[in-house]
Amino acid sequence: MKPFVEFVEKYRPGFSEKITPADWVDISMLEEDAGPLPGAYRRFLETMGASMGDLEIADAHFSIHSTLGVYRTMSWLQDSRYIFLAGDNGLASWHWFLDRSSPHGTDDCLVVNRLLDENYPPEGSHPMYVGLEEFLYYEAFKELRLPQLPFRRKFSSPDDAAAAARYRADAVTALAEEKGFKRLPPVEHCALYERGDAALLLYRHPTQPTFSFILGCEDSAEMERLAQDFETRTGLKSVITR
Repeated sequence: MKPFVEFVEKYRPGFSEKITPADWVDISMLEEDAGPLPGAYRRFLETMGASMGDLEIADAHFSIHSTLGVYRTMSWLQDSRYIFLAGDNGLASWHWFLDRSSPHGTDDCLVVNRLLDENYPPEGSHPMYVGLEEFLYYEAFKELRLPQLPFRRKFSSPDDAAAAARYRADAVTALAEEKGFKRLPPVEHCALYERGDAALLLYRHPTQPTFSFILGCEDSAEMERLAQDFETRTGLKSVITR
């Protein structure tokens, strides 16, 4: 998780001094309740599990103390398929979970949105990211980098999977590289691109062909040029976003 901390530091200096790792006793207690934890989640807890400082992503709270409270009051969650990851700060109550039945890489797994209800069915889950690491990088870039760019456009494929299949996310990545953007590791399914005067954030659904991307620029004229190029290449129309 050290590379992620260094990544955030580029956009929010001093971040590493504000985060607080979870106590090993709390991690052990969580593992007693939730069952074995994926390595990616354990590294997150050992780095910033008690507090993420002043970084808030995905409108959610990730503190291990809140998570332990959920397991203490909702015993039906113990040793289940889903590991409670973060609580929703909004009104929708779509909380974040790790789905251990869908592993990703060597020690990560699918991130989904679910309602915190004992009888909520697995098919009601909304897959969101292929893994926790990708979730963290994507949401941090969205929260920290894009707001630095005053001119932004969003492009989205149709929500319907059959219609979305006519459009290709690789057209976005190919044009981004042609335009001088550099892809930032380690995100592989979604994509983060940086160019200094501009940035691009590509979201790809983990199980469907749908995708969207946000393009941000410092200069309005360059924004218009890039938007036209991406509209022509992808076949998608952009909308101004804030």
